[in-house]
Amino acid sequence: MMFRTHIAVGFLIGLFLLQILNPVNQILFIFLMLLGAALPDIDHPESKIGSKIKVVGFLFEHRGFFHSLFAVLLLYLLLLHYIDSASVGVYIFAITAGYLSHVVTDSITKEGIMPFHPISKFRVSGFIKTGRITEYVFLVIILAVSLWKLFSVY
Repeated sequence: MMFRTHIAVGFLIGLFLLQILNPVNQILFIFLMLLGAALPDIDHPESKIGSKIKVVGFLFEHRGFFHSLFAVLLLYLLLLHYIDSASVGVYIFAITAGYLSHVVTDSITKEGIMPFHPISKFRVSGFIKTGRITEYVFLVIILAVSLWKLFSVY
Protein backbone atom coordinates (compact mmCIF):
# COMPACT_ATOMS: atom_id res chain seq x y z
CA MET A 1 0.00 0.00 0.00
CA MET A 2 1.00 3.58 -0.48
CA PHE A 3 1.94 5.88 2.39
CA ARG A 4 -1.33 7.83 2.11
CA THR A 5 -3.40 4.64 2.38
CA HIS A 6 -1.55 3.55 5.51
CA ILE A 7 -2.09 6.98 7.04
CA ALA A 8 -5.81 6.93 6.16
CA VAL A 9 -6.29 3.45 7.66
CA GLY A 10 -4.35 4.43 10.80
CA PHE A 11 -6.48 7.55 11.14
CA LEU A 12 -9.75 5.61 10.78
CA ILE A 13 -8.73 3.00 13.34
CA GLY A 14 -7.55 5.81 15.61
CA LEU A 15 -10.99 7.45 15.42
CA PHE A 16 -12.63 4.24 16.60
CA LEU A 17 -10.04 3.73 19.33
CA LEU A 18 -10.50 7.30 20.59
CA GLN A 19 -14.09 6.46 21.41
CA ILE A 20 -13.14 3.23 23.18
CA LEU A 21 -9.99 4.30 25.05
CA ASN A 22 -10.76 8.00 25.61
CA PRO A 23 -7.13 9.20 25.97
CA VAL A 24 -6.47 12.50 27.73
CA ASN A 25 -4.63 13.94 24.72
CA GLN A 26 -6.56 12.86 21.63
CA ILE A 27 -4.32 14.75 19.19
CA LEU A 28 -1.21 13.01 20.55
CA PHE A 29 -3.01 9.68 20.35
CA ILE A 30 -3.89 10.19 16.65
CA PHE A 31 -0.37 11.46 15.88
CA LEU A 32 1.13 8.31 17.43
CA MET A 33 -1.33 6.12 15.51
CA LEU A 34 -0.16 7.77 12.27
CA LEU A 35 3.51 7.42 13.24
CA GLY A 36 2.96 3.73 13.95
CA ALA A 37 1.10 3.33 10.65
CA ALA A 38 4.12 4.69 8.74
CA LEU A 39 6.85 2.91 10.72
CA PRO A 40 6.96 -0.60 9.14
CA ASP A 41 8.12 0.82 5.79
CA ILE A 42 11.38 1.83 7.45
CA ASP A 43 12.71 -1.26 5.63
CA HIS A 44 12.08 0.33 2.20
CA PRO A 45 14.83 2.80 1.22
CA GLU A 46 12.41 4.92 -0.86
CA SER A 47 9.62 5.20 1.74
CA LYS A 48 8.94 8.38 3.73
CA ILE A 49 10.75 7.03 6.82
CA GLY A 50 13.13 4.61 5.09
CA SER A 51 14.57 7.37 2.92
CA LYS A 52 15.74 9.12 6.10
CA ILE A 53 17.31 5.97 7.58
CA LYS A 54 18.56 4.20 4.46
CA VAL A 55 20.75 1.70 6.27
CA VAL A 56 17.69 -0.23 7.51
CA GLY A 57 16.51 -0.76 3.93
CA PHE A 58 19.88 -2.22 3.00
CA LEU A 59 20.02 -4.55 6.02
CA PHE A 60 16.44 -5.83 5.95
CA GLU A 61 14.20 -7.25 3.24
CA HIS A 62 11.14 -5.10 2.46
CA ARG A 63 8.02 -6.72 3.87
CA GLY A 64 10.24 -9.08 5.83
CA PHE A 65 10.83 -8.74 9.57
CA PHE A 66 9.41 -5.22 9.91
CA HIS A 67 6.13 -6.44 8.41
CA SER A 68 5.85 -9.45 10.72
CA LEU A 69 3.81 -10.07 13.85
CA PHE A 70 7.11 -10.49 15.70
CA ALA A 71 8.00 -6.88 14.90
CA VAL A 72 4.63 -5.72 16.26
CA LEU A 73 5.19 -7.63 19.49
CA LEU A 74 8.82 -6.51 19.78
CA LEU A 75 7.84 -2.85 19.30
CA TYR A 76 5.18 -3.14 22.00
CA LEU A 77 7.52 -4.85 24.47
CA LEU A 78 10.36 -2.38 23.83
CA LEU A 79 8.05 0.59 24.34
CA LEU A 80 6.70 -0.94 27.56
CA HIS A 81 10.21 -1.60 28.80
CA TYR A 82 11.73 1.79 27.99
CA ILE A 83 8.76 4.00 28.76
CA ASP A 84 8.16 3.27 32.42
CA SER A 85 4.91 5.01 33.19
CA ALA A 86 1.42 3.56 33.44
CA SER A 87 -0.09 6.90 32.45
CA VAL A 88 1.28 6.61 28.90
CA GLY A 89 0.13 3.05 28.26
CA VAL A 90 -2.65 4.23 25.98
CA TYR A 91 -0.09 6.07 23.83
CA ILE A 92 2.14 3.00 23.62
CA PHE A 93 -0.95 1.15 22.47
CA ALA A 94 -1.56 3.86 19.82
CA ILE A 95 1.87 3.37 18.23
CA THR A 96 1.50 -0.40 18.31
CA ALA A 97 -2.05 -0.32 16.91
CA GLY A 98 -0.91 1.99 14.10
CA TYR A 99 1.99 -0.36 13.34
CA LEU A 100 -0.35 -3.37 13.31
CA SER A 101 -2.78 -1.51 11.00
CA HIS A 102 0.05 -1.13 8.48
CA VAL A 103 0.98 -4.81 8.64
CA VAL A 104 -2.64 -5.96 8.30
CA THR A 105 -3.30 -3.53 5.45
CA ASP A 106 -0.25 -4.77 3.54
CA SER A 107 -1.50 -8.33 4.01
CA ILE A 108 -4.44 -7.64 1.68
CA THR A 109 -2.17 -6.59 -1.20
CA LYS A 110 -1.01 -8.97 -3.91
CA GLU A 111 2.56 -8.64 -2.58
CA GLY A 112 1.36 -9.62 0.89
CA ILE A 113 3.43 -10.09 4.04
CA MET A 114 5.25 -12.88 5.83
CA PRO A 115 3.59 -12.72 9.27
CA PHE A 116 6.05 -15.13 10.92
CA HIS A 117 9.25 -13.87 9.29
CA PRO A 118 12.09 -14.84 9.96
CA ILE A 119 10.86 -18.20 11.26
CA SER A 120 8.68 -18.92 8.23
CA LYS A 121 8.47 -17.69 4.64
CA PHE A 122 4.70 -18.33 4.66
CA ARG A 123 3.03 -15.40 2.91
CA VAL A 124 -0.45 -13.92 3.39
CA SER A 125 -1.66 -11.93 0.40
CA GLY A 126 -4.85 -10.48 -0.98
CA PHE A 127 -6.27 -8.95 -4.13
CA ILE A 128 -5.27 -5.26 -3.98
CA LYS A 129 -2.46 -4.11 -6.28
CA THR A 130 -0.37 -1.36 -4.72
CA GLY A 131 -0.79 1.96 -6.50
CA ARG A 132 -3.51 0.66 -8.81
CA ILE A 133 -7.23 1.32 -9.09
CA THR A 134 -8.14 -1.24 -6.42
CA GLU A 135 -6.02 0.59 -3.88
CA TYR A 136 -7.52 3.95 -4.84
CA VAL A 137 -11.05 2.53 -4.43
CA PHE A 138 -10.03 1.14 -1.04
CA LEU A 139 -8.56 4.53 -0.08
CA VAL A 140 -11.73 6.40 -1.09
CA ILE A 141 -13.83 4.00 1.01
CA ILE A 142 -11.52 4.46 4.01
CA LEU A 143 -11.66 8.26 3.63
CA ALA A 144 -15.45 8.24 3.31
CA VAL A 145 -15.85 6.14 6.45
CA SER A 146 -13.35 8.39 8.26
CA LEU A 147 -15.34 11.50 7.34
CA TRP A 148 -18.56 9.82 8.46
CA LYS A 149 -16.94 8.78 11.75
CA LEU A 150 -15.33 12.18 12.27
CA PHE A 151 -18.56 14.10 11.84
CA SER A 152 -21.06 11.61 13.29
CA VAL A 153 -22.52 12.23 16.72
CA TYR A 154 -21.81 9.41 19.15
